[in-house]
Order: sequence, then structure tokens, then C-alpha cells
Amino acid sequence: MTTLLGFLFCWWTYMGAQTQNAMFVMPECTGAFPSTLTEALNTPRSAKSYNPMLVSLLKEGRILYGTPMNDYLDNIAEKLMQDHPQLQNQVHFYVLLSPRVNAYALNNGVILVTTGMLAQITNEAELAFVMAHEIAHVYLHHAQQTEKSSRKSSYVTKYLNYHQHSREQELEADRVGLTVFYQNSPYSYEVLDGVYDVLKYSHLPFDELPFSRKEVETDFYHFPDNYFLTNVSPITDRSGITDTLFTHPNVDRRREVAKAMIHGWSDEGRVKYWQDKSRFDEVNRTARLACIDLYLQNHLYDKAYYNAFVLQEVYPGDVYLQKAEVASLYGVAKHKLDGSLNDVIASYRDVEGEMQQVSYLFSKLTRNEWSVLALREAWKAYRQHPKDEYYERVVLDLMKDIFVKEKMQYNDFCDFPQGMLKEDIHLDPTNDTVHYDNKYDRLKNNGNAMVLPDKKFKTVNYMLVDIHRDSLFFAMMNRASADAVNEQIMDAITQPNTVKSSALLIIPPEVRCYAKNKEEKVEASHRQSEHLLKMMTRMAKKYKVETAAAGSMPADKHPNTRQYNDLMKWQRWLHDYANAGAMSMTYLTSDDLEEFMDSLGTHQVCYVGAVQQYHSMSSFNKYMYLILTLTNPIMIPVGIADFCVPIRNTRAQFVVADIVNGKTMVSKSLNTTEASSRVLLDNFVYTQLRNYLAR
Repeated sequence: MTTLLGFLFCWWTYMGAQTQNAMFVMPECTGAFPSTLTEALNTPRSAKSYNPMLVSLLKEGRILYGTPMNDYLDNIAEKLMQDHPQLQNQVHFYVLLSPRVNAYALNNGVILVTTGMLAQITNEAELAFVMAHEIAHVYLHHAQQTEKSSRKSSYVTKYLNYHQHSREQELEADRVGLTVFYQNSPYSYEVLDGVYDVLKYSHLPFDELPFSRKEVETDFYHFPDNYFLTNVSPITDRSGITDTLFTHPNVDRRREVAKAMIHGWSDEGRVKYWQDKSRFDEVNRTARLACIDLYLQNHLYDKAYYNAFVLQEVYPGDVYLQKAEVASLYGVAKHKLDGSLNDVIASYRDVEGEMQQVSYLFSKLTRNEWSVLALREAWKAYRQHPKDEYYERVVLDLMKDIFVKEKMQYNDFCDFPQGMLKEDIHLDPTNDTVHYDNKYDRLKNNGNAMVLPDKKFKTVNYMLVDIHRDSLFFAMMNRASADAVNEQIMDAITQPNTVKSSALLIIPPEVRCYAKNKEEKVEASHRQSEHLLKMMTRMAKKYKVETAAAGSMPADKHPNTRQYNDLMKWQRWLHDYANAGAMSMTYLTSDDLEEFMDSLGTHQVCYVGAVQQYHSMSSFNKYMYLILTLTNPIMIPVGIADFCVPIRNTRAQFVVADIVNGKTMVSKSLNTTEASSRVLLDNFVYTQLRNYLAR
């Protein structure tokens, strides 16, 4: 019996470890596409129930349904509304893919709970109170009241009235959520204080852990002391901030009101977890990893890296967290090399708490130090997971950056620790007595020579001491150098009509047309997008190139779950690619698409994005233009035409990229101000696609 129990315990421990170390993938939706969401997609824009926010989120693939997280929320909602069966049919909870700690009640009974909220909340009862608060918004019809309140005449009055009314709504939702829904549930009152702490410190990482130098240094090298802060900025207590211009009332004010309400209420028999705690733990873990994935998509690499570092303490050995750290360092290295680091890293002066140490270090590292540090971590991960193609591609790409673009040499990396003097090194004399039959044998074995310290060496020259002599590392470095040279040769000799594409995936173009009041003309945007898609498809057919479309909502606006999951994958890649500025790099988000692209027989994807809006001339320029026209009578007809014919500014981007290799093959932009904006856009897309297909 003891042996059996021991076996079962070992099996349970092993299975738990296997589950924890399984690679995280973004949750996919299951079941039928919800009728509530279909209705939202098909509601006319002119209807009062139309919700542009919900429609936009659906088109971006950011709303989850049918996942374990959704089931967990539905169970809590059912318990909270057990005395309100009619309300249960009106309220629908969904998970919103966003790292922000929030929840939203919309005007059609849809309530969105963010992955950020699920990641930061500390127990089920806290989550239940947040949900009761949002249910109260629906119960009290606050969304409709806010919409009416926002239609005031004066802009300032409208702004202040809206926010004042919203603060009143928040306090009322706390009261009704607590007394009508939460009080009749089995959840504890003692957790309420914790809910307001979650809201108050929602801008902080998952935990506050000191980030030490050992995370980026080894015994073989160290960075200068001025790369690290002696003290980080303390976390500011925002309790005293006036909330006049904020949507929600001050958190501490809400806390005091709630405390006064529950004063004297007994907590006996009430619980923090009505469902099994393991379910909460799994939802919490999934949401946390999803938030890191979202940080990576948005290229917020300092947040992704520090949060992954923090979670390593909670989930030691998690393979996704290791990949997230590698992806963060690699992403920063690419942006540093591209000169766009300021676009993805927050200024360390704007960061509080322990994460400031990471932001400060990220700002201090040089371009070469970044590339080599990223290579170190990627190489370590590759050696642990040699079958993971992502690590292999990242290693090769970083080697190309270091040894080809930055022109560093293999012998620029020392084989001895930083601080060791050349005169203190005594090499094995047998290395000098090796006999070579000819000079060619000596040349082929030249790479075996040890690299000694040099007075000119800096930190970066010592950062590969422990992997420099790895034969596989040396082989991959030669492979990366050869690949880079071959790519340069192919780019130089490739001429039109020498390479013919057999297939191309077209992401439906996204054109946004705006009226003079800067409001989007949805129908015009849709027509222009459809027109460009048809034109691009006809063009590809003319060149006998097979095409397929993906990455957008079906034209009939009645998606099924498979289509929506595919949409989510494409939108992840599009966000990643757009935030990289169409930079050539290995995209973590492309892993989900590789199998799909293989089925099409191509890895090449084409995307067009455009914005058309009225060109507004300043009053000074208008008067100057009028004076110049009147002083030159010949120009009067031209001046009248310029004032009468609407001028539009058109900005567009045409991109062709290789999904698997992460290489941008074509990237062309248009920025013009003309009257015939549609003709210019058509001609731009037609010309760029023709030039590409002609290859």
C-alpha cells in the first residue's frame, strides 16, 4: 500500500511539473460564435445600440469566449445573479485580451473583464466583487445614462458633467453591486480592501522583486557600475490626487464608502473561494502569461522582461517565461540596431519601483552589448531546446547582426575572464608543438587559437567567454556569415522576371476615410477597402499567382469559431509586425501561422494600410494664399478651384513580408496631398503590387 501511494505521489508530482512546464499558447475560443457578438457586428452604425468599441475589439480579435477563463467567470456570474434569472439572460461576460487592469459594462449587456484584471486579482472573492460592480452597471442602465449625459452643448461642461456623473455611477455601482448581488453570494467581505489595492496599484508589475546584476552578468564579465541604480524611485501613493477630471472616483474614497457599508456585517461562513482554488490558480496563471504575450506583441519589452523575471519565482522552470525573456532581449537588440529603441522602452524616470532598475539598464547598454547579451540568452535557450526553431532563427539573426552588420570578428571575443591580465595567462605549450604538414592545415585550424585579453577590450569583448569555444557555436557563426553573404549576393543579382511567386496571401487592405469633422466614414472606408482587395486579386490572377485572404472578419459578418481563431492569430502577428515598423526580424507570433502558410504553399503575405482625411489649411495660410492669388489675376481660376475642390491627405503603406523568416521583402509608403486621393491610392497599390509580382 505504501509503495502504491508513493508511486501515485510521484506520478502526480511529475504530471504537475509537466503541466506547469508545458509551452503556453494564447487561449483559443471554443463552441459556437456567440449570438450576442454576431448581433453587435451586424448592428447598423446609426442604431442607438451600436457599440463601436465592441465592434473594433472583435475585428482585432481581442475578445475571448468558450475558454476555461470564460467558464470560470460564468460560474461566478451565475452565483451572483442567482436571485435575478431575467438579468442572467441580459448579461454576458467575455474576456478581453488587454494587460490593463479593468472591466467594462457596455450598452448591450456585454461585460468585458481584461486579462490584466484576471492576472492581478488575488482571489476569487475579489474577482466576484469586481463582477458584481459591473453587473450593477447593467442593472442600473448606466451605459445608456452616460450616453445621454455626454450630449451637452459646451465641450467643457460636457466633459465635467460626464465625468462627475460617471463618478457618481461608480459609487452607486459599488453600493448596488455589494447589497444586491455580492451580499447574497457566499463570498467574504474581508477581501474588499484587497480589491481597492488591486485597482490602486494596477499600473505595477505582478510583484516587486529586486533585480540584481547577476541576472545579466556572469563570473566572466561585468558591466560598469553606472549601468545600475543605487536606489530605485519609491512607488508613489496617489491617495491625495483630486479626482475631478477622472472617470472613476479616487480609489481610497471608494474604499472608505465600502468599508462604511459593510461595517457590522458578519463574515462567518463566507469564503474566498467558492470554486476549487486550483481553478483560480490556473486562470490567474493563464492571464498572467497572456499579459506577457500582449506586452511582447506591443513591443513593451521592459514590461515583458521584468514580469517574466518576477513570474520565474512563482513558476520556476516555465519554458514560456524563458522564451519571453529571450524574445524581450532580442526585440530590444533589434530596435537598438534599428535606432528605434525610444519607441519601445519607457524612460526610466517615468518608472517606479524595482522595474526602474530594468528600464535604467536597458537605456545604458550599448548597441553591441545588447546584441551579445541577447545572443547569450538565446544560445543558452537553444542548447536546452535544440528542436525549437524560434531559438535557432534568433541565434542566427543575432549572429548576422554582430558578425556581419556590426563587423565584429570572432577574435574580438576573449577566451579569458574580464580583469585577467595577459601576463598572468600560461598556455599549454603542447598547443605550440602541433605539427602541420602544410600551411593549409595550419590555416584551417587557425580558429583553435586562444584569444588573449587586450587593453582595448571592453565589457562586450568578454561576454562570450563561456560559449566562445563551443564547436557548435563556431559552426553556427560560420553558417550565419555564409547566409548573410548569400542573401547579399541574391539581392544584388535578382532582376525583374527572374523570380516568380506561385502564391501570395493577401491580408484584406484596411483603408480609413475621415470626414471634415474627423469622424470616420465607415461605409466609405469599407467600400475603398473592398475595392483595393478586388483590384489586388485581379492583378495577381493576371500574373498567374494564386491568392488567398486571411486576417479579417468575413464579409457577411457572421464568423464561425474557426474563422475567428484564425483572425486572432493574424491580428497578433499584425500588431507585432506593425509595432516593429515592418522591421526584418524573427517574430514570435509567426509560429502560430507557419502551418497555415505551409498549407497555402507560400510564406509570403501582402498587406496595405491607408488613411485618407481632409487637408486642413491654417487660417494664416488661407489668407496668405488668398492675397497671393488676388495679386496675380492669372491665378484666380486656380485659386477658386483650390478653395472649392476638397483636398485630402493620403498616407499609405504597402508591405510584402516572409512570415517564417520575418524578412520584409517590400516596404513602400505614400504620403501626398491631392484632390484625387482615391486615384492616387489605387495607382500606388497597383504599381507596387505589379512590380512585386513581375519578379
